Amino acid sequence: MQWWTVLRFPPEATRSTTARFQDEDGLAAQECRAAGEWLSAVLGRLPAPHEEAVARLTLALAHQAGEVGDEAAVRRAVWAGTLHDIGKSVVDPRILDKPAPLSPAERAVMQRHPSVGHRLASTAPQMDAAGLAAILYHHERWDGEGYPVGLIGESIPVLARILTIADVYDALCRERPYRPAWTPGEAGQYLRAHAGLIFDPRLVGIFMERVLPELGSGD
Repeated sequence: MQWWTVLRFPPEATRSTTARFQDEDGLAAQECRAAGEWLSAVLGRLPAPHEEAVARLTLALAHQAGEVGDEAAVRRAVWAGTLHDIGKSVVDPRILDKPAPLSPAERAVMQRHPSVGHRLASTAPQMDAAGLAAILYHHERWDGEGYPVGLIGESIPVLARILTIADVYDALCRERPYRPAWTPGEAGQYLRAHAGLIFDPRLVGIFMERVLPELGSGD
């Protein structure tokens, strides 16, 4: 079953995955609009392209990994993807946009954003405990060297592991103040090289073999 069918998207083979995701009658698109409206009301801005893309990739990988079984799971993936970096709204832009490595003090500030994001996102009535956990733990690493807690392996909630892959892949494919954008192939190679270190190796395999081909990307 194609991942978009659970979202009530038209399954026409000629339409791109992005178009299906954006179909105005689709459940995922409805949740994206709702998340965007909530974000606009709270922060005074619409979701950034990275946030929209992470929502799409999180939902696609969650479905392919067998983690989308009902409408609540669709909502959870979309909202967690859209709000995953909401905690950065309280970080000084001079840190966010710094075109050089962060100092230890600046890094400590950045590493607080998942906890701040968890608190901010908890005010959204659509967020449940699993979605909030994904936001809180999306910078944990498979090898236990992440933050804010240092969870390891499968002790990291599965949606957080999914969100980590979606977030890193899309971030690598976008230009940053300190580096140019990577190609999809380069980003995919990074995921494979760090499977079992940063990322859940099973989920990396699913992402590379099922999700990216569906999106027309890959290595």
